[in-house]
Amino acid sequence: MIDFRRLIVLPKEEDEEVTFSEIQEGVFFRGHNLWLLVISMGIACIGLNTNSSAAVIGAMLISPLMGPIVGAAFGLSIGNRLLIRLGIVNWILMIVIALFSSTMYFLISPFHAETAQLESFKTATIFDCFLAFLGGLAWFLGIVRKEAIKVIAGVAVSTACIPPLCTAGFGIANGNWEYFWGGFYFYLINCFFIGVGSFVLSIVLGYQKYYLNKNKFRNLKSYMMIGLISAVILIPSILLTKKKWDREKLKERSDHYIKSIKTNHPELAIISYESFQNKGKNFLKVTVLNDSMTLEKSRLSDHDNMVKDIHLIWQYSPRQENNQNPEVKNLQTQISALQEEIQQIKSQNNRN
Repeated sequence: MIDFRRLIVLPKEEDEEVTFSEIQEGVFFRGHNLWLLVISMGIACIGLNTNSSAAVIGAMLISPLMGPIVGAAFGLSIGNRLLIRLGIVNWILMIVIALFSSTMYFLISPFHAETAQLESFKTATIFDCFLAFLGGLAWFLGIVRKEAIKVIAGVAVSTACIPPLCTAGFGIANGNWEYFWGGFYFYLINCFFIGVGSFVLSIVLGYQKYYLNKNKFRNLKSYMMIGLISAVILIPSILLTKKKWDREKLKERSDHYIKSIKTNHPELAIISYESFQNKGKNFLKVTVLNDSMTLEKSRLSDHDNMVKDIHLIWQYSPRQENNQNPEVKNLQTQISALQEEIQQIKSQNNRN
């Protein structure tokens, strides 16, 4: 018979004192940890600047960013004020050094383009909060195991603490406060929910029975405070998630609309289209060749009914640009040949 209790139980492979010593040692931010942070920040900045995902992942693997976070969370769960204070002080020191390092890099770098890698770390959603929470659980599970390197490395990559800080540094260096606040908020939710995950699992595993403050009212206040802060931090991520959802839905509806137009009016040469939001309104900009068939507004009315809440912007591409673009010029030639062929077929039908 299967013993389900043994399947789900979480044994402590290490002695509790050993685990406590490891967490306490990881809190301190000096020597190897200090230089590893500076080096990892440099690697991450180069990766973000050159749009290299491999460099960004490598930086996440070697950065020591989560030690103070887990230490402060564990200290809170066991009522160890010294550990809490050390974790918070070293965490703040870590942020200052990381922001200074990344800002200096982006000030010196001749490249100031907003790459796709930078863009991906400036907007955090509620899914990133859940990911960080699960990462905190996995991190603490890794600590209580004897061989935790693979687990901790995986958590470092999945939670992505270092790239958002580099993104914030990019924002400071370029005076782009959208990137600064976006990257810093991304980093903040990662840190907080990693800490919450570690806090919860340390209580589940029973470490607090050895160290926890005996004042139950004070412990209850700590739990309520964590719950309240979690709710407050989640609010912006929920709003950002909704905004991202709206953009995705707008793009999906725009794609469907353009597909319908191409199906019903193949003679209309659509070069490109772009959906965007401005001041709470949805827009779809459609660019056609300047020598395409001109369609009356009434012929498009049926299609417009599909996108009543989307403002359509029809525009012709400049002829000069078309002539300079070989692909567009080739498309123009094919369309002209197709139009002539359609006219010939119509003429033959009329004769018959």
